Amino acid sequence: MRQILLFLFIGIFFIGCTTSSLKLNKKEELLFTYNAESFLLSNSITESKLLNYKDLFVEQYKLEDESGRVLFYEDARTALNFEFNFGGLYTVMYIFDDAKEYEEVYRKNNLRLVQLKLKNSQYVNVLIQASDTQVISYVYGFSNHEFLKLAKKLVKDSGEEIQQLKYQGVSLSKSQAPLTNWNDKMVYFTPLITPFRVMGLR
Repeated sequence: MRQILLFLFIGIFFIGCTTSSLKLNKKEELLFTYNAESFLLSNSITESKLLNYKDLFVEQYKLEDESGRVLFYEDARTALNFEFNFGGLYTVMYIFDDAKEYEEVYRKNNLRLVQLKLKNSQYVNVLIQASDTQVISYVYGFSNHEFLKLAKKLVKDSGEEIQQLKYQGVSLSKSQAPLTNWNDKMVYFTPLITPFRVMGLR
């Protein structure tokens, strides 16, 4: 009887969960998938770079679509015996030059849509997907109109609420450098990553 109740609880738990992912495919398309529905965010890579911090590997992409709209996509993964020291949002805030403030637009499980305040007091619209403690991916550079439109698609028919965007998100140009500030000091001395902690011993 106890086993039946356990399986029933697990089944209800997973039915209530939403799944999402943020990935580049072989066609250079950046796809955001949410509850089995896919959204094409961009379809052309103009620049790419791999950053290697020994136990942390970051793939950095600059993307552009037919309209000239520019996005940056970054996928950060730790080595097998390491994990991120902080949750997805706070890790990304450190990466954006230790951003101190944010406005949340939408949150569901490990997915966050936020407006981050940069050191120059501008705001940037960021979609953060923290798959687990070892993988964080995010994309930024959305206009307010585009960001709000995406958020509304995520909550359609669910009755969930999204927050209105309070600030104007910065637009990125074709000559734009990444707004993130990856560096040795942040990775090793913050520290951004730590040796993998065994569950139950945290």
